[in-house]
Amino acid sequence: MGLLLCLPLQVFHLSAAAQSLPAQSEKTDTEQISETLEDYMQGVANGDAIRLRKAFHPDFKLYAVNRDKTLLVRSGEQYIKDATAYGKFNRVGRILSVDVEDEVAMAKVEILTPGDRLFIDFFQLLKYEGAWKIVNKSYTWKAAPKRNKKILFITSNQHTYGNTKLDTSNHFDEIVVAYDVFKKQGYTVDFVSPQGGAIPIGYIKTSDGLHKQYLYNAEFMNLLKHTLKPAQIKVGDYQAVYYSGGGAAMFGVAENAEIQAIATGVHRNGGIVSAVCHGTAGLVHLKNSAGVPLYSGKKITGYPDAFENKTAAYYKTFPFSIDAEITRNGGNLVHAKEFGTNFYVVDGQFITGQDPSSTASVASKVIEALQGK
Repeated sequence: MGLLLCLPLQVFHLSAAAQSLPAQSEKTDTEQISETLEDYMQGVANGDAIRLRKAFHPDFKLYAVNRDKTLLVRSGEQYIKDATAYGKFNRVGRILSVDVEDEVAMAKVEILTPGDRLFIDFFQLLKYEGAWKIVNKSYTWKAAPKRNKKILFITSNQHTYGNTKLDTSNHFDEIVVAYDVFKKQGYTVDFVSPQGGAIPIGYIKTSDGLHKQYLYNAEFMNLLKHTLKPAQIKVGDYQAVYYSGGGAAMFGVAENAEIQAIATGVHRNGGIVSAVCHGTAGLVHLKNSAGVPLYSGKKITGYPDAFENKTAAYYKTFPFSIDAEITRNGGNLVHAKEFGTNFYVVDGQFITGQDPSSTASVASKVIEALQGK
């Protein structure tokens, strides 16, 4: 018990959705609320009155405090008129949290505007005649974080090893350790996955103080519950990408053309491409505009075949061998003789770690590279 290795055996498997799965034909309250919030976000981004009316209850009210500290109150129709006056406004939104209790819900949404203002919207929703509607909204705003202080975590939506019933997940330690290092250095971290939305997490040790800190941090967990879709990512906003591991990283990430474009774009802009453990699988298909693998001639590490149980059912589901693909594409895959020795490699714009023990070092080396040390 308490195993924290990047292996198929998991201590604890927990969906970031944090709820039991419904019948396939049904949608959970959280999913329905997310759709309502998506109508709101698309409505304000595109000046779409139809989608805003779909999201709002007829008696919707906006409450906010003006700069002169007076109370601002707007009806739904007044709000829609103001929000649609300028048509498309290129606003980018994402859901930060959803809290549901019977027919009442609270939600928090982040909206980034072209003027680099970051609005935080707070909503109350009610389940009314079988549908979730926004009944009121309040907001505040602040200056958006500087774009040159952003790092993108690349994760997987895969819940099982291939088409089997063997559970897999993203490695929680490889996420929270790196996240903690980056946040303490003032970096903003976003999460992306091939499909967006909730990702499965596992390999959790609740006796670990850092694991517990983030496991019970609602705002952080909602980042994992509402990962961004690749289409929502602006490559120029990020200085680095970080591929976290876990068995899930072997599926759906490496072959995703949109994610490939994000990573190669960050690399082309002089940014860092980093990965830990099975996260290195995400690098195998990265190529430049001439079709040459980005890591050709570079030292790369990741979870090697030498540490895998090749006769196990989980390994037989892998779509490829990390060792074989990195080597076939001209990379020099290296690893330590033993697991858990904090083995990592820095070679140009690539910073990679062998297993979970190297996560903190990889994150620290990414920061050093970004700061030109």
